Amino acid sequence: MFDGRFKSRSIGRHLTAGVGNTIYTCPKGYTAHIPLLFVANLGSGNKTVTIQWYNSHVPDTFYILGGYIISAYNYLKLDGSYLTLNTNDSLIIMPESGSTMDATITIEEHYDPYSRQ
Repeated sequence: MFDGRFKSRSIGRHLTAGVGNTIYTCPKGYTAHIPLLFVANLGSGNKTVTIQWYNSHVPDTFYILGGYIISAYNYLKLDGSYLTLNTNDSLIIMPESGSTMDATITIEEHYDPYSRQ
């Protein structure tokens, strides 16, 4: 179980269009909660985005969103629940080719000596 030590932070990334961008990987000895995720479409046209969770312990990749349309100059906000990542699990975002998008996530990293390593 968690020992009470945790840190909370936000990470922002300029996403490369047309490829999977690993925006966060949970460090060794931690369990991470992601309570908030924004993906902003900075362009003038509607563009799609795919968000995946890589579970390093299976190992396999699972879709959270596949081909979600973000309208021009708008954003996607995922909140109200959270994704839990264990050691070496990752969050991957792939914007449509030709798009200009940024991603911002808020992470709570909990020290977890029993986390699968």
